[in-house]
Amino acid sequence: MSLYNERIDVRSTTGGHPAFFAWRGRMYRVRRVIGTWNTHDRGSGAPADVRLVRVAAESEGEPSIADITLDPATESWTMRRLWG
Repeated sequence: MSLYNERIDVRSTTGGHPAFFAWRGRMYRVRRVIGTWNTHDRGSGAPADVRLVRVAAESEGEPSIADITLDPATESWTMRRLWG
């Protein structure tokens, strides 16, 4: 398992939960939000409070589990981990 810390494009539901995300040229559909946590991220420069979201996702019929984070200060999403 690798720690990616790569920016991703996320499309959210009206309730603010991720519904789709694009990463490395692939589109993933979020099947289910497994859990959300507020955490303190020290990995990308200055420490920041972020929301970590673990999702069950699917791309081209292949299921996976992903940890993605939202930085509320910048509204940017990041791919943290992906299990295939």
